[in-house]
Amino acid sequence: MRRLRLRGKGKKRIRVLLLLVSLAVAAYHYFVRPTYFRGPEDSRCSGTEGCFTGVVTRVVDGDTLDVNGERIRLVLVNAPERGTPEGPASTEYLRQLCPVGSTALVDQDDLQRTDAYGRTLAVVWCGQTRVNEEMIRAGHARVYRRFCRESEFGLEPWAVAWGCG
Repeated sequence: MRRLRLRGKGKKRIRVLLLLVSLAVAAYHYFVRPTYFRGPEDSRCSGTEGCFTGVVTRVVDGDTLDVNGERIRLVLVNAPERGTPEGPASTEYLRQLCPVGSTALVDQDDLQRTDAYGRTLAVVWCGQTRVNEEMIRAGHARVYRRFCRESEFGLEPWAVAWGCG
């Protein structure tokens, strides 16, 4: 079998073509957001950012879970860390609200879409339960007041009732 050898202009053209394709792929991933369903499909969705239904694939701790393999951080919720005495109970309560394999609705925050770790910031519904609010109401987390003004949900009645606003 003969090998094709490129020289001179042919080699440069291939490199330029590969560079252009790489730039196009990078631009697509940077500028084009995934399209999730919006609005009328579920009245619990608010704002303009992504809202989707998926399967809970993992509960990480009291304020973080994976839905369809995507890492979701409960917006405005500050749960105890895993290594603290209250951490396991908080994680277990979230696991009861959203068991692995259950369906969750994720409504991404319009004003702060992701956190510093790349996790999607969102209000999560498991069944008819707004998980963010329930974690706080049950005493397994506190409102994360630092971000109340930065969140689309900071003036929602449930957030105001627990300390935002």
